[in-house]
Amino acid sequence: GSVSRRLRLGGGTSLPGAIAAKIDPNILSRLSAGLERGSIVVTATNGKTTTTNILADILRAAGTEPVHNAAGANLAPGIVTALMGARGRGQKTMGLFEVDEATLKNVVRQISPSILSVGNIFRDQLDRFGEVDQTARLIAKGIEGLSEGSTVVLNADDPRVAALGREIDGRVLYYGLDGSFPEGEDPGAQDSKDCLICGTELNYAHLYFSHLGDYECPSCGFSRPEPQITAGDPKMTLKNSTFTLKTPEGTAAVNLAVPAIFNIYNALAAAAVSTAAGIGTADIVSGIGRFRPTFGRFESMEIEGRRLHLMLIKNPTGFNQAIRALNLDPAPKNVVFAINDNLADGTDVSWLWDADLERMGPTSHMVTTGIRAYDMALRLKYAGGDPGKIIVEPDFTKAIQTALAAAEPGSDVYVLPTYTAMLDIRRRLEDIGDIDAFWQKPVAR
Repeated sequence: GSVSRRLRLGGGTSLPGAIAAKIDPNILSRLSAGLERGSIVVTATNGKTTTTNILADILRAAGTEPVHNAAGANLAPGIVTALMGARGRGQKTMGLFEVDEATLKNVVRQISPSILSVGNIFRDQLDRFGEVDQTARLIAKGIEGLSEGSTVVLNADDPRVAALGREIDGRVLYYGLDGSFPEGEDPGAQDSKDCLICGTELNYAHLYFSHLGDYECPSCGFSRPEPQITAGDPKMTLKNSTFTLKTPEGTAAVNLAVPAIFNIYNALAAAAVSTAAGIGTADIVSGIGRFRPTFGRFESMEIEGRRLHLMLIKNPTGFNQAIRALNLDPAPKNVVFAINDNLADGTDVSWLWDADLERMGPTSHMVTTGIRAYDMALRLKYAGGDPGKIIVEPDFTKAIQTALAAAEPGSDVYVLPTYTAMLDIRRRLEDIGDIDAFWQKPVAR
C-alpha cells in the first residue's frame, strides 16, 4: 500500500487486497470469519460511503470497533485490504463494508453478512450497469446469497428497492421519510416511475426527488411498505441538517453535520441498520452527531480565508441533489465543475444533459475542468449560463486557483467533481502542504 501511494499508482486501498487474493483466493472468507461480531454490508447507487461512515461512528458510540473500507474502495480487493489492516484489533470488531452493486453477490457469498442494507437504485454508469433493471437484478442476486437469519434493511421510499422485499423470506426492516419533508418543484430524472408489478404509472402522495416518495399503484395496489424507522420535521441549511428520528424504541432529535435531504436518507439508513443490529436510539443519535463529512462528500477545507467544499457527483440524481443543496443558499456562488470520463466515472457522459442545471441558483463564476471540461461548459451554456461567467480550464490545479482568485475573502467555493476528478483534486490539495505557496502560484489563463 505504501509503495502504491509513493509511486502514485493509487491510494493503496485496493492493491494489497488484490495481491493477497492472487496468493490465497479464499482470503476474503478466511479473514471475515475472524470477525467476532459478524459483518454489515451496505449497497446503493448513491450514498454508500456516507452511510457506512455514519454507521462507523454509531458503532463506536455503542462500543464496537468497525473494520471498515472507509475510503470507499468497495470492490473485493478493497474489502480484503481493510480486513488485513485490522488484524489483531481484538474481539470487539465488526465488519462494516460498502459494496459495489455488481460485486455484491460475490462478496455476500464469501463473508455471509448478518445485515444487508439497500439504499437506492438510480441510473448510473450506463456503460457498466446498463439501465436500473439490471442493477436491481444484480442486487437481488446478492440478497439470494444471504444466510438464513440475516436481516435485509430496505428504503421503503424507493419502489424498486422496496419491491425486493417481496421476494425475501427472512426478516426485512424498512425505513423512510414521514411526509413532513419539502417536495421538489420537479422530481428530476425519474428512473422508476412505473409499477414494478403491472407497469402502470405510480401515483405519489409525496414525491421528494427522482422516484423517492410515498407511492401507490392505482391498478394492482403495489404500494410503499410501512417503514419502522422514519425521519420527520426537517430543517436544512448548507451547513447541516436536523430532523426527528422515530424508531421502535422512541423518538429523538438528530443533528447531522451535512446538508440536504439525500444525506438525511443516508443517516436514516444508518439508523435503520443500527436498529437491526440491536443498537439503542441514544447511541444512534450520539453516533450521527459525531459524524463529520470526509473524502469528497461535502468535505471542506480552508485556503487563504476561502472555504473550499468538495461535493461528489456521478449521475443525474446525485447532480440534481447537489444543485438543490447549493440552492439552500440564495447568494451567488463560485462553482467548479470537474468532469472526467475515466472507467471509474463511467465513460458515457450523456447523463450531464439529464441534470437540471436550468434550476441552478445565481452564480458569480463557473469554472469547468477535467477531461470533459468543454462538454460541461457547453451544457452550462445550454442551461442558460452566462458565457461571460463560464471559464474553461482543463488543468485541475489552475481551475481551483482560478475559482479561489475569483472568490471574495471569507466566501465559499464549491467543487462538484466526478469520482476520479475528486481523487485527483484531493491528492493535489494534500500534496500542496503549504497552502500559502499554492495560493501564490501564478494562474495561467
